[in-house]
Amino acid sequence: MGITLENAMKIGGLKECRILVGGEGLSKNINNVTIMEVPDVTRWLKGKELLITSFFAKNEPSDQRRFIQQLSAINTSALAIKPYHYLGEIPAFILEEAEKFGLPIIEIPEKVSYLDILSPVMSAIFNDKALLQDDMEQAHKILREVSINGGKVNDFIEALEFLTKRTVTLESWLPFINLPNLNVEITSITEEEMRELELIKHPIRFKRKCNGEEFPCIVAPILLDGVMYGCVTSWGYRMENLQLDISILEQASVFLSLEFLRLKVKHDVEQQYKNDFIQELLFNNSMNFQDLIEKGKKYQFDNDTMYTCMLITTGHKEHKNKNVDATKISRVDYMIRQQWPDAIIGNIRDYICIIFPVHDSTKTAWKEQCNALCNYLNAYVERQFVSRMGVGLTHAGITGLRESFIQAEHALKLGSYLIRSNTITFYEDLGVYRLLGEMIGSKELTEFFSKTVGKLIAYDESHHLKLLETLEAYFKHNENLKETAHFLFIHVNTLKYRIRKIASITGYSLHDTDGKMMLYLGLKINELSI
Repeated sequence: MGITLENAMKIGGLKECRILVGGEGLSKNINNVTIMEVPDVTRWLKGKELLITSFFAKNEPSDQRRFIQQLSAINTSALAIKPYHYLGEIPAFILEEAEKFGLPIIEIPEKVSYLDILSPVMSAIFNDKALLQDDMEQAHKILREVSINGGKVNDFIEALEFLTKRTVTLESWLPFINLPNLNVEITSITEEEMRELELIKHPIRFKRKCNGEEFPCIVAPILLDGVMYGCVTSWGYRMENLQLDISILEQASVFLSLEFLRLKVKHDVEQQYKNDFIQELLFNNSMNFQDLIEKGKKYQFDNDTMYTCMLITTGHKEHKNKNVDATKISRVDYMIRQQWPDAIIGNIRDYICIIFPVHDSTKTAWKEQCNALCNYLNAYVERQFVSRMGVGLTHAGITGLRESFIQAEHALKLGSYLIRSNTITFYEDLGVYRLLGEMIGSKELTEFFSKTVGKLIAYDESHHLKLLETLEAYFKHNENLKETAHFLFIHVNTLKYRIRKIASITGYSLHDTDGKMMLYLGLKINELSI
């Protein structure tokens, strides 16, 4: 609302006035004109006023200096001073103080009265408000018609470009929103700008880059339940239309939020159907396989294709007793299917479940593909998105896929126990851990550990002989004394002494097959960090 200082200077008595300092503030808006000839006028000011005064009530330099500071603090648009009756001329320190705070100072000639300024400017402000209200009502009507008639995202953008006479772009991080194709390259808004929009919940003026060139913009957030899922940007604006453009974008963001919500509900329902299919595919023993295969055609499931099951836990804790957030699932689904269109992604229990088609069954290529997938999600969904991934064996057919799920879950859980586990745990690499994993928490496993490697750990704590490290190195180097000693930076005789000490403490000799087996299993149990 209001008019700019630049436009006000072309109206009535202000045409005869001149700006002494603060010329960079010509774009400031004036919503009201106030005359001040009383000492405490600042308590009644609301900001964005053109204040007219002769400084009759402020005749002490310290009061005048403080007054300038107060006006700046409450966002006064400009101060018009008629100096000839009381000041004679405007003191230099007032101009210096005003320039410091960017407050425009206008000098009123002796022949110009207060009414010559007040009446024309207030009339212009009133007329502007009336025009603005009419324009806002017309814009609201157009946007409402687009919404009522089932307008898509593109229809809203076209309506906004018609109303603002500017280029308008839409951005969203919801993958199921079909965004208009852009012929320009725009720089994404920063995380700081996103937080500001989410907090304020109204359009904000920013400077953004388009094709490498910086433009002043109006950016309006698109919010669902207070969370920002996108934004609409009008590129460039004129100060005289600023308030109208902000109002149009604010109305548009409300309608777009409703459209986003409609699309999100539709997508969430579709994702739930997919989750239900995965649930039936993996666990429903009463359903006919042929019915499952027929139902799976909608999701490109082919019973003759080789698949593996992957289970992912994310790096950010979900709310207790709730499944993984549906928006995260949709982003994972979108990103994976850009590279692997035949994958089926859903939410099972507390996991993101990926039924992954394997077209190259060679072990090296397959593992590289799994690592690539993990890195891809961390790069394009969220930084460190994947906390852990468990990967089952590759199988064809529904029965094989169900076995792969069990293996993937086993690998995922064991990966969280293993001391030296990577982000990805492959079931085929677990070896003896497959058996030991079934016994985690059992009395037998604890007792076995205590009678073998547990004794070495207790001895090392008090004697610092590094027997556990020695045992690990011994098996790592295939029981080769020379290589083990070289790795540990000790003499072979020292190594032999430690091996005898291990046998003495545990009762199991490394020269005996059964002894080796007991100590080796003890090490593996230790790696499970139980």
